[in-house]
Amino acid sequence: MKYLTINRLKNIFAMAVLLFSINGFGACILEEGVQFPAKHGNVQFWQNLIRNSSDTSLAMFWDNSNCAISKGPHYGGNPPPGGDGSTLHITVKDSFRTCHVFNQKDSNLKTLTTCTP
Repeated sequence: MKYLTINRLKNIFAMAVLLFSINGFGACILEEGVQFPAKHGNVQFWQNLIRNSSDTSLAMFWDNSNCAISKGPHYGGNPPPGGDGSTLHITVKDSFRTCHVFNQKDSNLKTLTTCTP
């Protein structure tokens, strides 16, 4: 019978950390009552848009699971600069700001995002 040695446990732990970092387990939490109508994409679709945000700070908050989706897909407000004119977006809060994440990409294929302090 093999025993788990300290070195073997360290190797297992290192592999687990590596796997978690590769799979990207970050995500924004959903505030209570947030809805995602099927016609506008599911939660995972929008989580991927946040992860790929043109706002690098918001993307880092996503990586650290330190953000919250406060309102699901909806229209309103101003369209993002450089976008197609649509105002469809979700509202996301990080530790300091409120951001609007749009289902649109910039020329670098990043998700168009506007944030206010």
